[in-house]
Amino acid sequence: MSTFTIFGIFFIMWWIVFFIVLPLNITTHMDKGINIKGIHGSVPINPKLVYKLIVTTIVTFIILLSLVLLFYFDILTMNKILSID
Repeated sequence: MSTFTIFGIFFIMWWIVFFIVLPLNITTHMDKGINIKGIHGSVPINPKLVYKLIVTTIVTFIILLSLVLLFYFDILTMNKILSID
């Protein structure tokens, strides 16, 4: 795999993991019973975005590293994926 390919896979996987992590562990205005004029009830109070960005990057790196190792040690190959022997 080239560096460009690995970066592309990391980029796509990062966004997928980010959208999985994003709604986790949030508290909304509606959950707390806060009613402010002009703010919808489903708006998060503290979304903890920096924490979620760090978690997303670490999880994506671990997933990508495991995939690269699977391909590097020939545990998983394109021939095995396509059932070509």
